[in-house]
Amino acid sequence: MVGNLSRRECTTVFYNVTSKHSDVYYFRLQMEPNIFRFTFVNDSVNINVLDVPKPPQLNDLPEVMEGTAVNLTCSAEAPCPKQPPTLSWTNIPKSANITTQLQEKPNKTDSVFSSMTFNASYMDHKMNISCTATYPRNISNNTTVHSTVMLRVLFSPKETHILIEPNASVSVGTNVTLTCQSKANPSNDLNYTWYKRGEQEPLAFGKQMTFNVSKTNGGWYSCMAKNKHGSQTSEAIQLIVKVGSSESFIVPLIVGGVGGVFAFLLLCLLVTIFIRKQRTQASNVPVVTEADFSDQDEKNHKETNATYTNSAFVTSEKPEIPKDEGDIHYGEINFTPVQTETITEKSSGQETVYAEVCNPGMKINQD
Repeated sequence: MVGNLSRRECTTVFYNVTSKHSDVYYFRLQMEPNIFRFTFVNDSVNINVLDVPKPPQLNDLPEVMEGTAVNLTCSAEAPCPKQPPTLSWTNIPKSANITTQLQEKPNKTDSVFSSMTFNASYMDHKMNISCTATYPRNISNNTTVHSTVMLRVLFSPKETHILIEPNASVSVGTNVTLTCQSKANPSNDLNYTWYKRGEQEPLAFGKQMTFNVSKTNGGWYSCMAKNKHGSQTSEAIQLIVKVGSSESFIVPLIVGGVGGVFAFLLLCLLVTIFIRKQRTQASNVPVVTEADFSDQDEKNHKETNATYTNSAFVTSEKPEIPKDEGDIHYGEINFTPVQTETITEKSSGQETVYAEVCNPGMKINQD
């Protein structure tokens, strides 16, 4: 018995409670020396000793939207205020903040309260969060009880990616399956759309896409997952198409044939250009006839022999004529290029005759 009766503080503490202590208890007041006794029958206390204490109370949570604040509370009874239980949490979110305190309940009993506040993340979806109450005992082992609640978070698609079966490098004619995987809540209304790099229009719809590989199927593929809270597009993944042995022979053959035809056409073009150029140059060369060759030879012959003609100049002065030398006519000779005609000029009643001179050493004919 503890407490001060004059202050109406009457408390009874039971230590080392066992199952035999289960019973109905009454408070009795007895005073001496007048021997006053009174039992408060109507104010009885029923004590039921259990093997394990009651589990803590953990508030249930509805579905919460990603990014919103969440508050979880856990409470455990403290039948012995001097030795209250301790509360602990498991699967604590990274952003959690926890506070714990001992409080008195409306029925005048004490309980330990623990509160945990955090921001919901898609990584916390379907996480089992537990609150554990540990009661100290005077024996070797403490008693622990716990309660668990599952956290449900609503969020748009996350971690969207593609799986390729059998692998990302396949041969022509192989069946390939592309699967789009994504995390989302709700997930039952997820829509999937397939795209290929370089093409504007969607390639297909649905979680999976299966096709028989041809040479044109190689390239980069991506998928977009969408629910009512948003969408996300995966990173592009490359599908490599391996060419078979027969195709590896045919393709170089075709390429070589095309290259040969191109080289032949180029050679023909160069020959045509060359021929046209030669014809153009030939059309600009003057035509030389046999007569031209004769004229040219005669010209060269005249230039080579340095042929000159003499010319006479008329003067007013009469040259002196020796008396004994007979009738001799004099004239001046000027060496000029050959002229084809003989010119006769009369002056002052005298007739002058011109002669062709073929060479300075040749004899001059006179009349």
